[in-house]
Amino acid sequence: MLLIILLILPGVLSDEWNVNYPPLICAARGSSVTIACSFSFPPKRIWRARQIKQVQWCSMNSNYGNCIDGPYVFDSEANNNQNNIQYIGDKTSDCSLLISNINLTHSGEYKFRITASDDQWTGYSGVQVSVHDLKVFMSKPRINGSTITGDSVNLTCSLDCTDDLSEVQWFKNGELMKETNSILIFNSITAKDSGNYSCSLRNFTNTLSEEFSIYIEDVSESSPLLIIALSSVSLVFIVALFSLMLILRRKANILENTNEEEEGIPDSDYATLQITAETQASAVYSSLQYTQ
Repeated sequence: MLLIILLILPGVLSDEWNVNYPPLICAARGSSVTIACSFSFPPKRIWRARQIKQVQWCSMNSNYGNCIDGPYVFDSEANNNQNNIQYIGDKTSDCSLLISNINLTHSGEYKFRITASDDQWTGYSGVQVSVHDLKVFMSKPRINGSTITGDSVNLTCSLDCTDDLSEVQWFKNGELMKETNSILIFNSITAKDSGNYSCSLRNFTNTLSEEFSIYIEDVSESSPLLIIALSSVSLVFIVALFSLMLILRRKANILENTNEEEEGIPDSDYATLQITAETQASAVYSSLQYTQ
């Protein structure tokens, strides 16, 4: 009688297997990532209870399809699992996987596989894991990209696959700073803020980004030198201009004296000179004629 009731109740003996994977997992290289996973399966057949004998995780970078054959990144029945991959689930409902010190080669799709006492099953759609390096970039306050003393500047610690970073650590010239926000804000940047900046996830120094260098010139210290340089250039310009004026004035005086000398001969004297010259020329011509 009990057997007949169980057979007519819908879903009691359903053959549905299921794995619930998380959405895309975005990870920073060097961090530890937990793939939170759960699974369910028909608990028993009519004649006997079903038991899970073996659980496995496979990477589609090295496997394919339903991962019927190895290799596996984790196998509960194997003794050669990778040291940085740990199964933290069980054989009843939790299939979570922990990847420590994750690196770029761990990017890809992962699937969970169950082997029961009388059946095998693999979650059809796997979970995507995307691993990237942390990066630091600076907002540019000016169109030409320059930064000067007094500008408002932001440094942002970012990960390509997400815009939501929890607490981070900031470093300046290798020294830990107090700020824990993913955005480092300089309301009025000064030369003292110059340095090499990097960031990492809190408590995960292995995720440290490459350094981003900022150099801000101290205008107040360079002002005396600037004044001296401008004064020197101005003095040279003035001397050159004065010398040019003297040269032009001298040429003008010479030209004026020459004109005065030409204009200083009286008309009568000029006529006398002209007659004398003509007389001498006539005498020379007459002498030549007589000689011939």
